[in-house]
Amino acid sequence: MNPVFDRFVANIVRQTDCNVEEREELYDELMSHLECAYSEERENGASEEEAVQIAMKKFGSEQEVGKQIQQAMYPYRRLMMIILSIASLLYVYGVYAAQLFMEGDAHIPWLVSGVVISTALLLVTLRPISRMNRRLWMNGLLLIHLIVFLYGLLIIPGVNPPYSLIFGIMAVLILLLSAVLVYRTTIYDFPSPRQPNQKDAKRVHYINISTGFLIVFVSLFFLWAFLLFAGNSSSFLFILLIPTAVWIISYSAQMGLLARGKRSAAYTVTTLQTVVIIALACFWVFVVV
Repeated sequence: MNPVFDRFVANIVRQTDCNVEEREELYDELMSHLECAYSEERENGASEEEAVQIAMKKFGSEQEVGKQIQQAMYPYRRLMMIILSIASLLYVYGVYAAQLFMEGDAHIPWLVSGVVISTALLLVTLRPISRMNRRLWMNGLLLIHLIVFLYGLLIIPGVNPPYSLIFGIMAVLILLLSAVLVYRTTIYDFPSPRQPNQKDAKRVHYINISTGFLIVFVSLFFLWAFLLFAGNSSSFLFILLIPTAVWIISYSAQMGLLARGKRSAAYTVTTLQTVVIIALACFWVFVVV
């Protein structure tokens, strides 16, 4: 194997959001094309070094080829990520300015968090780092983005109308786009090769991601209410993390059961979790709120 080709192809593959199996297949396919082009140049009388350079030149630059493959495998992902990042930045600065000028005070920690996560999403989208696990980073950033902007939705009532309505609509649209990307990333773009039954895995993913949004939103609501009325932090705030931790453990257990072929057990856990969450959500809506 030519080490120059190996580095060249590896850098292209790293720019895609493929899973391990897809990366291996893509690597073999690209390497096969390069070696064929190299063989043709050698037959035409080029030296070994010249054949290597000509083959790579015909192939194209690493960044351009990687971008084209990424777009072909995951269409509109890049555009959606750019729209999400820019809209999030505009929303954060807009809400901050409205609070500052209308009330003389603003949520600076939320401002910093929103700017950092939105900028990180934009940078990862526009300037992908070949050595970075883009799938892992993208998923993590999207989840953090959802949490930050769910909390941002709760502070909208502090803005005077009609700006509160405008920012509220923007927040809902941003959250919907972010949620679509989370669903797409987890369920469609990156199916786990360890799951023997992808159809069941998709159903369990749908249910858990949806209930996870509800859990995080309710937990953030109580956090916002506590900070608003209590006026200071407390160690009891960590209690709000318990439902999220339980959900993560339950989610992992369900996927583990499915991976071992225990469909009935996985669906039993999913059903019990969903019933408990819906019951608690109804209690929150009809009693607390």
